[in-house]
Amino acid sequence: MKLKIVFFGASLAGKSTTVRKLYEILKGKGLAKGDFLSIETDENRTLFVEMFLSKIPIEGEELDVKILTTPGQFRLHPLRKAILQGVDGLVFTVDSQKGREEINFLVLREMAHVLKELGYDLYSIPVIVQYNKRDLPNALPIEELQFVCNPWDAPYTETIATQGKGVLETFRLIVGKVLKSHVEGRSNR
Repeated sequence: MKLKIVFFGASLAGKSTTVRKLYEILKGKGLAKGDFLSIETDENRTLFVEMFLSKIPIEGEELDVKILTTPGQFRLHPLRKAILQGVDGLVFTVDSQKGREEINFLVLREMAHVLKELGYDLYSIPVIVQYNKRDLPNALPIEELQFVCNPWDAPYTETIATQGKGVLETFRLIVGKVLKSHVEGRSNR
């Protein structure tokens, strides 16, 4: 089975750091057999990250997982849209810092808009909300973030991507949610 997981979030929320740490963790466990690719813009911002995991045994299935991040910059909307085509599951990466509430909300709104343009419904696609930067002194309480960033009450994780904390849990949750969605989709046919 092939899965496409996309990390979507604002600039500097920690999408690329999360995927880089996930790659390091899985590589250390001998599970990352594919490549890790990161492409930067001229401003040293990540354009996108791509990682392939091949023949990963998860829940009795051998999976080929393609993990991508979208660029955080709003001006790269067409690239975000292209990356989301064919998505199986989303990780909405939220910057937990006070003062980032509005940008997180705007990115959430754009994510819903892009998905709608592609024929997806944000309420029916597998989503995990990743609250990143939980170690910072100005990190907002989860309850406050939930109100702004998780209107559909999706499962969430708390992460410190720079340290790898919560990264593997986020990956496990989104893959599990995508697999459950595939099984339910088959049984509804």
